[in-house]
Amino acid sequence: MQNFNPRVSGLFLLCLVLVYIVILAGGTVRATGAGMGCPDWPLCFGKFIPPTSEAELPENWKNFLHGSQAENPSFNPVHTWTEYLNRLAGALLGLVSLTLVVFCFVSNRVTNKTLYFAVGALISVIFNGWLGSQVVASDLRPLLISLHMMGAFLVQVFLILGFINSRVSNVFPNVFPTISEAFNKRANIYIGVCVLCLVIQIGMGIQIRESVDWVFKLDELFDRENLIDIVPWVFYVHRSFSWVLLVFAVLAMSYIVKSKVNPGTKLREILKWKFLFGDVKVRWGGLYIILVVAQMLIGGALNHLGFPMFVQPLHLLAANLMFGVLCFLFFCESGIVNYEKNQALQSRAIPT
Repeated sequence: MQNFNPRVSGLFLLCLVLVYIVILAGGTVRATGAGMGCPDWPLCFGKFIPPTSEAELPENWKNFLHGSQAENPSFNPVHTWTEYLNRLAGALLGLVSLTLVVFCFVSNRVTNKTLYFAVGALISVIFNGWLGSQVVASDLRPLLISLHMMGAFLVQVFLILGFINSRVSNVFPNVFPTISEAFNKRANIYIGVCVLCLVIQIGMGIQIRESVDWVFKLDELFDRENLIDIVPWVFYVHRSFSWVLLVFAVLAMSYIVKSKVNPGTKLREILKWKFLFGDVKVRWGGLYIILVVAQMLIGGALNHLGFPMFVQPLHLLAANLMFGVLCFLFFCESGIVNYEKNQALQSRAIPT
């Protein structure tokens, strides 16, 4: 089979975009406390389309409430529709993922590996959807919420691997990196260290988020500006560790640039904009550094502005974008996707 199908590449990319939309929506749900806006799953108060006012609630609506909700029954239409839109985004991701698998299965221009990545993405999406249902059933247990969030990383890995494996050089050539012909071992080591550091950083962020969730679970009216006084010690490690991410990002970027430079090239030539950012991988390395700096600024806003709700979803989205960018760079600079095999397939592909 020829590894050339722009529709399949486009569907992988669309799924990735939807993943980030779902992450942003999920972060908004969590920050606003709307997780139990729909107390049942997959319906919402027993309806396909949730109510917008108490008058539209079914007579037995209190029977749907459980946990802390059942003790003080109330209806918040904003919370309900925030959670409902989050579910709709997740359902759309599931449908597009299923469509992707069907396209890969019926196409004679994708490899079996591409199909496996598509199936892996679909299974991951379904599993993460099931985890979402367990979050609702558990009355927003913090551990399950964290596992639900971590599931998004697995979905990204499958989609990014599938996208890279399904692409040829003339599909988005100036936007996304392609597989390296000559692997830069040193650059990939630093990219791998960046991935490891980011996972550690995200793990610490999850612990902080879980502690904040428990605070609001015990006292929904707790003043956000006082959160900084009760966060665990890991918060301060998390805050300082961002500098470690930045240092390794700069080191990885320097080796990516070095791999593109001919011996004897003068520094002033290297630092020229057209030279420095003329390569796609260099641009993506630069994008990661920008995301790290942006994430540090967002974290600073959380610290100094009293954990405002509107900043938290951005913090979560930026972390996932950082993970996605690193995955693109790491998989393209390593031998995980076989370059020679892909090149042979590309040479036989007929552009359409």
